[in-house]
Amino acid sequence: MSKLLIRPRRYPDECIVSYLIRISESNGFHHIGHLLQHAGLPWKNLRVPAHQMITGEYDIEPYFSYLGLNYTQPRTADTFKLSQSPFFTTKIFVKTPKICPICLEANGYSSDLWCHIAYTACIKHKLLLVDTNPHTGKRLSWYRRHLNRFTEDDPFPHGETLPKASPHTLAFTRTMACLIENRNTPKSMPTVLRGLNFSEALSIIHFIAHYQYRLFHKTLFAPVTLDNLAVSQHYTQAWKSLKHWPQGFHLLLSQYIDNPMSDRGQSGINKHFRDIHEKLYRQRDNSGIARLRAAFDQFIELNWPNAIQTNRLSRISLSSDERPLISQKDAQRILNCREPRIHSLISQGKIKPQQFKGKTYFNREEIELLSKLFADNWSMEQAVAETELSRYQLKQLLDSGLVKALQRADMKNRDWLICKNDWHKKISRFKKISCNNLKTGYSLNGLQKQGFSIVDIFSLLDKREIRFSFESSTTKPLSFKQLYKFAICYSQSKLDV
Repeated sequence: MSKLLIRPRRYPDECIVSYLIRISESNGFHHIGHLLQHAGLPWKNLRVPAHQMITGEYDIEPYFSYLGLNYTQPRTADTFKLSQSPFFTTKIFVKTPKICPICLEANGYSSDLWCHIAYTACIKHKLLLVDTNPHTGKRLSWYRRHLNRFTEDDPFPHGETLPKASPHTLAFTRTMACLIENRNTPKSMPTVLRGLNFSEALSIIHFIAHYQYRLFHKTLFAPVTLDNLAVSQHYTQAWKSLKHWPQGFHLLLSQYIDNPMSDRGQSGINKHFRDIHEKLYRQRDNSGIARLRAAFDQFIELNWPNAIQTNRLSRISLSSDERPLISQKDAQRILNCREPRIHSLISQGKIKPQQFKGKTYFNREEIELLSKLFADNWSMEQAVAETELSRYQLKQLLDSGLVKALQRADMKNRDWLICKNDWHKKISRFKKISCNNLKTGYSLNGLQKQGFSIVDIFSLLDKREIRFSFESSTTKPLSFKQLYKFAICYSQSKLDV
């Protein structure tokens, strides 16, 4: 075992290279290359596999053992293993370090979260992470003698001179941190990312950032080659498009129509969409890419005939026979209603129109769920026919809350939607508590002549203060007329009270 003068402990969330820099600084080594060469690392020219150590790809444990240090696997290793699947974004770790000078000064070590490309800002201090020397323009290096300096005579800038992070950048970084650490995600997280792990969510962000970057720079988006400020700008721009899903993604795709990949007009546009299509369909096992693929198919199905010549795009085949977005006429057909009813549903907030290219569309799934809700429950006319109560009696029960309404008639809506399942439970309960040994009793009309309203009768039935007989009907199994021979269980009638 090699003897070191000082062996500081490693913090649970400390970057493994930060830990080695602290040790080399405490023991008088010029930088970590000298420290690991002292431990027997066989690499030439004092080089160190810093990036591979962060990801867990390089086994550094023997050198820790030689130095008498306790080795714990970096937290980032689990993320790296997940990213090794061919279906996920793999370039998720930085090549050179980035830090928050205020956190570093307060804690004395660098966080392993800073090693992720997607972690671009310090959430605590609301500052962008620093990875470039503002005086020389040089990138921060793993090979430095002091953890809190660029070079021997060049300390990190003060907090007031550091670039501030925008609210969108902080929201993006906060969500990425929660996904990396498997914590509950914030409410500000876009809906399209919910249910995804870190690599799947980053696949969506990276895909959109890549094509946004390519649209204007005409080259590939390689975040490992960019400084943190540039990466943050591109990822934040992609994050904003996710907040308005899928319209934000559709807007990006529509920009490619106005910016062909080549000067050959139509063929240049087609080349764009073939390229996007092939990348989306190559990664079939990535849940994040699957959501992008669905939004891409939606865009093509809605706009391709008008925007692009379909015979020039023979390599694109859509994944679904049904369009996710439908026209108003299709919505009217599914709901079996006329146009005023659609406007009424929009004003009630039951359905949400989506504008694209000057036309109004509706989400098919939303319309079909509403159609199923209407089919599975009753209008007032249907409820009157099935329950065999009068419209006046049913209205009294609805107003009192004894019969559940999923939708009440109001100024914007003339239709009731009465819960069929709730009524079914009531009839089942009445059948269960009925008494079939009654010899005499009132009819429903007889009870009402005694001064009991239909609301009184239902309330007393629920309290079991009225006994009754029950005779099942095969033709009207939900009819209230199955109840007969009502007998009051207390001594005084309501009129005597």
